[in-house]
Amino acid sequence: MNINKFNMDTKSISVGVFVPTGSAFENENERGLAHFVEHMLFKGTKSRSYKDIAEEMDRLGGTINAFTSKEYTCFYVKVLKDYADQGIDILQDIISSSLIDEKELNKEKGVIIEEINMTQDNPDEAAFEHFMENAMPCNFGKPILGTRERINSYTRNDLVRFMGKYYQPENLIVSIVGKDKNVDFSFKNRFAFEDFFTDEKNTNIDFKFKSGTDVVKREIQQSNIVIGFELFDIYDERKYAAYLLSDIFGGTMSSRLFQTIREEQSLCYHISSSVKFFRTGGLGAIFAGTYKDNTQKLLDSVKKEFEKLKKGYITKEELSKAKTHFKGTYLLSLESPYAVMAKQGIDNIFYGKYIDENYIIEKIDSVTTDNIADLINLIDIDKFHITVLGDIDKIEW
Repeated sequence: MNINKFNMDTKSISVGVFVPTGSAFENENERGLAHFVEHMLFKGTKSRSYKDIAEEMDRLGGTINAFTSKEYTCFYVKVLKDYADQGIDILQDIISSSLIDEKELNKEKGVIIEEINMTQDNPDEAAFEHFMENAMPCNFGKPILGTRERINSYTRNDLVRFMGKYYQPENLIVSIVGKDKNVDFSFKNRFAFEDFFTDEKNTNIDFKFKSGTDVVKREIQQSNIVIGFELFDIYDERKYAAYLLSDIFGGTMSSRLFQTIREEQSLCYHISSSVKFFRTGGLGAIFAGTYKDNTQKLLDSVKKEFEKLKKGYITKEELSKAKTHFKGTYLLSLESPYAVMAKQGIDNIFYGKYIDENYIIEKIDSVTTDNIADLINLIDIDKFHITVLGDIDKIEW
């Protein structure tokens, strides 16, 4: 177990246990299991029922929660530092001693299926899910929640076998942030699923991207649009230029896309860009929503902005403003103990250590307009993938 501590002068303490597995590590017959396990660890242990867990945390005035991503799962508590020991005890208990009771498991299937339904009923989330599955024919494109059919098929044996692969104590990364760095974190009990520990882990997490267009027909007034293109992995130094280019192109209210598509042409309420990097690949994406009759006009306008970008690149003034904006939002986000806890845990998963924020700022400051130009030259507009969910029949790019 890798324990990491970060000192902050706060009244609270945030503790996260990171498991280095997520949906990208699932085999075809395991879709949604990482997320299913996350749910089940709150459904009762040898010494606490699910109601006990909730009531104890409420009495402490704290929060216990979890999240699952493509490449990791995190369980965390946030409590006043006076209650650190009690909060940590609950966190340790749910990870090591959860019963994964078959009756509770069957009940929780309904909860997860409702979560899937909720995602599919949200048009922008559904558009992104469809984009991921169509643009990335690999594990990274598979939905974190799994499918209704898969969720309904799972038994207790499926979950504990999955946990036996990835939830071994030596695989866990603990992130502790607060003023008291001497809090104790050591699992006191035998892991309830130790009999299932195995070295069999899925390491096939290759990243694949496929260009193309797809329309998901839905009778709604707005078209929900995702425009994406392939980038590099998280270990590539060009990611710092990519963060800044995304900021300039569509990351702020003064960005090119926001000013042109929304303010000048009034084609949408929301339009933005982002970049995401994984162990073996990366993705740049534009998100927008527009009235269905304006769908093709918005796509044409976004494509035109990409063409202008490739012809004229960016100015030194734009780069300077993007650097200031990035540094401001990044450093302000780290005012939160929870954010630092999450960063410390995630950094250790990817890099094996905490990456100091001053190092990140130095890297951002070192980006030049030539670096941005080199990155722009890599972007092939003809190899984008575009997904539109809405009441339209076809699109062109």
